[in-house]
Amino acid sequence: MNIKDKLSSNPLGIAHAFNTYFSSVAENLLIKNFSVKNTVNNNYSISYLRQNFRRSFSTIQVGNTSMFEIEKIINSFKCTKSYGYDETSTRILKVSTPHILFPLTFIFNKILSTGTFPDRLKYSEVKPLKEIKQKFLNIGLFHFLQHLKKIIEKIIHQRLYCHLNNNNNNVLVNEQFGFWEKLSTEITTFTLLNKLLSSLDRKYFVGGSFCDLQKAFDCVNHDILLAKMEFYGISDVVNKLKRSFE
Repeated sequence: MNIKDKLSSNPLGIAHAFNTYFSSVAENLLIKNFSVKNTVNNNYSISYLRQNFRRSFSTIQVGNTSMFEIEKIINSFKCTKSYGYDETSTRILKVSTPHILFPLTFIFNKILSTGTFPDRLKYSEVKPLKEIKQKFLNIGLFHFLQHLKKIIEKIIHQRLYCHLNNNNNNVLVNEQFGFWEKLSTEITTFTLLNKLLSSLDRKYFVGGSFCDLQKAFDCVNHDILLAKMEFYGISDVVNKLKRSFE
């Protein structure tokens, strides 16, 4: 690997350089692309939302989970031998389900009620997606998450999705394709092509603007995200829970 303009084959040095690069790459990008003067602040974001949403949003109702919900989520996992930091594969998890459902339900309900996410569930194994190149910039990483973490994330996701998409709030717009149920990349492509071809048939001028955001998820401003969640009625325990995920 190329570490500080010097080629190195030391495994420990490469591992340390990997950790240093990927743990600071988002912060370095933000420093490079934004100055203090042009950084978007919370007030600007919230004022924009207030202009577009004149009504107030109801507070999210988290509610407890149940053994039935947890069992349904576990059954939805593919049976594989892969595992995360806890070395527990989905195969082992599925076999153990009848014996651990009750304690899991108790633990997850504690997480939901207190907004405290266990530190141990934040650990993951990180491995390169492809053959290692000399530069860290050309390497993608794959995170092997613990399956227990996946379960609680699915529980929270279901409650967030229902809150944002119910008839009273209706926050998600029709143009939102990512992370929305029953909307795939194929539907995104079809919708775009259909609009382009329809416009060309009507003799309209057609233009497009495409943005490729480097490390988009890593560079999300957490302060603005939390402020927007508060605006949409996702507050108190859920807001605290989201902070504990960081």
